[in-house]
Amino acid sequence: MKKISCLCIFLILLLCSACGNTEIPFTTEDNQESSQTSDEVPGNQNIDVVFQDKLTYSNLDSESSMGEVRDILTKAGIQTNHVDTVLSWVTDYNDSMRECPSFSLIGDFVTVDGMTVDYGEYPPMSVQWYKHNNRNYHDVLCRIVAYELNHDNISVGNVIKEENFDCWDENTAWLYTDGDILFGREAVEGEHKAYVPFPLIEWSKDMQAEYFTLFNPVHITEQCSEQEMFQAIQEKWNEQEISFKENAFSLITFWTQSGDRICASHAAALIEIDNGYLLFEKTNPESPYAAAKFSSTDEVKQYLYNMMNLDYSRYNDQIGTYIILQNDKLF
Repeated sequence: MKKISCLCIFLILLLCSACGNTEIPFTTEDNQESSQTSDEVPGNQNIDVVFQDKLTYSNLDSESSMGEVRDILTKAGIQTNHVDTVLSWVTDYNDSMRECPSFSLIGDFVTVDGMTVDYGEYPPMSVQWYKHNNRNYHDVLCRIVAYELNHDNISVGNVIKEENFDCWDENTAWLYTDGDILFGREAVEGEHKAYVPFPLIEWSKDMQAEYFTLFNPVHITEQCSEQEMFQAIQEKWNEQEISFKENAFSLITFWTQSGDRICASHAAALIEIDNGYLLFEKTNPESPYAAAKFSSTDEVKQYLYNMMNLDYSRYNDQIGTYIILQNDKLF
């Protein structure tokens, strides 16, 4: 998610171009029938979302859950090398964080009450990751995991230059931690130690450029509507010649507004399975990986909103206007 927690909102606002006045009609899937009580999640195309009270998920901390998820990802068409890479990250994280007091890793899939998993406060996670494990690098975050799994589905024809990656300025860069992970960072006296790049990732210069072209924030006027947010992203992606293949797996991005920029606050991979969907994600930079099963896209959207809302509430903040995309379409 955002810098460190993917939700730290302290960006210096930059003056930029306004979004257009032409509105694009929003289209969504028909709500699936359910006997559950319905309610409305704020924003997100103002759709009525059916609130469920159960969640089936795993943190892949068992051989059977790891094997099940591996099978789902590969059967969906994700190349084995991408699956193996991501699952090696999962293994590294779980082996390092199993004793973290903030949470208990779930092995085999379990069904729990509610549509939110609270993994606890971040400071104990940092202590476990950096001090107890003597790590001098950040763990990967949601966007990197989602991009690794969806890489072969995404085409970027007009990449931005490296100096324009939104990861260099500590005070303004939305993707600053992404830069730490991919490039490392020199120490700054009195602020932070030196970080080396995440050692289990091997991306070419082309992949790095495509990644930042895809996830760089999009400039827009403040207080824009959902329609204007969607249009601004479409225009930017068209300019960069970004396109997606239609497959059984797709990229999910949760876009929020920070001042005069639209930012990908969270990303995940969505996989079509028998009788529903599997959402695979890194829940936060220092929080666990999770695979969750849903019977409908409305349930997926409900879960994503609830988890984002939980994170924002840690900082006494609110999500505000947002949209969720599946590849380049409204989800």
